[in-house]
Amino acid sequence: MSPRIVSFIIVPMSVLLCSCSSEGVDTATTDTLSTDRETSEARTRDEDDLREWNHRIRREKFDIVLPEVMRKNDVDMWIHVMRETIPDPFGAEDLGSTSGVFVFTDRGGDPIERAVLGRRWGASHAGETWRVTWETESVEESGAYDILDDPVLVKQPPGGPETEYDYRFQGLGEFVEERDPERIALNFKFDLGPYPTTTRAQDGLSHTDYLLLAEELGDKYADRIVSSEFVMMEYVASPVPSEVELLKKMRADEVKRVTRAFEEIVPGVTRNRDVGMTVFRRRGTGVSQRGRTPGHENVVIEGGDIVAAPSQGMYAYVLREGETGPPPEIKELWAEYQRIVEVLAEHVRVGLAPREIVDTYTTIFEEQGIILRDDQLHLFIPRNDFSAYSAAFDPGATHLNIDMHAMGKGARERKFENYFGPRIGSNGPEWMWDIPLPPKHHFVLEFFIYMPWPSSEHEDQYLFWWDHEQAIATDSGVEYLSPPQEKLYLIN
Repeated sequence: MSPRIVSFIIVPMSVLLCSCSSEGVDTATTDTLSTDRETSEARTRDEDDLREWNHRIRREKFDIVLPEVMRKNDVDMWIHVMRETIPDPFGAEDLGSTSGVFVFTDRGGDPIERAVLGRRWGASHAGETWRVTWETESVEESGAYDILDDPVLVKQPPGGPETEYDYRFQGLGEFVEERDPERIALNFKFDLGPYPTTTRAQDGLSHTDYLLLAEELGDKYADRIVSSEFVMMEYVASPVPSEVELLKKMRADEVKRVTRAFEEIVPGVTRNRDVGMTVFRRRGTGVSQRGRTPGHENVVIEGGDIVAAPSQGMYAYVLREGETGPPPEIKELWAEYQRIVEVLAEHVRVGLAPREIVDTYTTIFEEQGIILRDDQLHLFIPRNDFSAYSAAFDPGATHLNIDMHAMGKGARERKFENYFGPRIGSNGPEWMWDIPLPPKHHFVLEFFIYMPWPSSEHEDQYLFWWDHEQAIATDSGVEYLSPPQEKLYLIN
């Protein structure tokens, strides 16, 4: 019996069995199935919409940003090599794949030629030796590429004379020779290296890949290779109009969700993880050391807590029994937060280097009596330990730590933090402080406030605040993705 006939038999029999199992229809079950189906369909529509947004962003960035950054850095060919097992957020999000050899060539006109060559396994092929699951269809579906070679569908033959290395850059030398580039940018870092103790940033292609690629290109073109670090950094840091539009759309959806979550909180019952929130509490010597709730904690939200979604810039105060509004110290903290945001929003501007911006706001905050925590803090506490507080600081003054770093750009299936670019504050390597902010720089207004809250019971009491709101830098200051919160929400 053919599969086609079987399918026609099974469906009617299933219907018949269901209709005979009870005298009526289970309305609750039907409603549940219907709701689940609608939810699944809505999720699919959202995923399809986001995928199309990402394709649109890739096309715009290739048309608008790519020529600018290549020509600014005197590069007429840019090669970006990716392998499945080496994490590469730039490849996955901005280029559309985690495997392949991406080649961009400036052939004297617009647009830049875009090619995807070499190996692209992922969904196209998953051999027994290297089982991977990354999708590769984005490069085919996006319409952003002029040349698309077929994926290399190979796996290492057991005991055979050829290995996967033999296919890595096959044909690339001939492709490059036809275009005869004078200066070839390749994805490795030389000046803008990552932190030596972190895996957040990747240093580029492997040494083996470099040697194999150089061998394929030959001495003539291998000698023309330079680092692509500045090309990639400037490409990442320059969003296009469709990207800003998507960011605002996503932000609006997030605000609707941080608002519904506030409404769901029942003090004394709801835990912060239940609603995806962070909790700020009194800190200091002799009391709970919780400030922003670490990810592994799941505490019950109580009266007196500040409940926050810092990434959306949304905050609420949980009223204690008998309170009709926040107490004076909470009002003062909210006012301090707004003053700090106003200063930063005014002075973070396109074209200025982070070092210039820091000098400006440091003077302003010092005049207001706010102490900035900077590189000298390593004398007292481990550097970058944001949530620590020490008696070495003036217990009567507000302390502020600022780290306004870039966010992930380009056509992305998910957001990610980006520490490869301008970084406003005292954290990170110094080269980040001298890179002028590019137009429409996408970053986070991230800072940590430690405001004194004197207590007769314990020493060094203070309130803690953390902001991590996404924004866009412009010539005149900060542009928010949605209107900033003006009043502190209250939860009964």
